[in-house]
Amino acid sequence: MRMSMDKIVELYKTSPIFQDLLETTAYTGVAAGGQALMTDMSPEEIAMSSAAGFGAGMIGRPLVGRAGQSLGTMIDKRAPGFGKELMGGVEAFTDNLPPGLKAAYEAKMNPYRELGGAAQYFNMIGRGYGDNIAQTAVALAAPGIFDGGKEDEV
Repeated sequence: MRMSMDKIVELYKTSPIFQDLLETTAYTGVAAGGQALMTDMSPEEIAMSSAAGFGAGMIGRPLVGRAGQSLGTMIDKRAPGFGKELMGGVEAFTDNLPPGLKAAYEAKMNPYRELGGAAQYFNMIGRGYGDNIAQTAVALAAPGIFDGGKEDEV
C-alpha cells in the first residue's frame, strides 16, 4: 500500500496529465454528489452527466491553462518586471504554507519553471479553474437537459 501511495505522489509531482486526471475525477465526484442531493435526476442521468462533465473538464483544463500561458507570455514579453514581481509575491506567500501544501504548489509549477513569471501564474490559474468552469457548466445544465423521462403534463 505504501509503495502505491508513493507512486501516486511521485506521479502527481511529475505529471500534469496525472494531476488533471486526479483533480478532475475529484470534482466529478463532488458534482455527482450535488446532483444526487439537489436534483431529481436518476442515477443513469447522473452517470451520463458525470461522464460529460469529466470529458469537459479534461478538455477545459489544458485549453484554459494554455490560453492563460499565452496571455502570460505576452505580458512577460511586454512587461518582464510584472511577471517577476508576481512570482515573487506568490513565492513569499507559499514560503509560509505548511510543507504538504507547499509541496503541492511546487508539483503544480515544476513542469512550467522554464516559463516567465506571468506565463507560469496564468497557466496555473487557467489549469486550476478551466476544468471547474467546464464541469460546473455541465453539472448545472444537466438537470435541465434530462427531464427524468417525464412527459410534459398538459
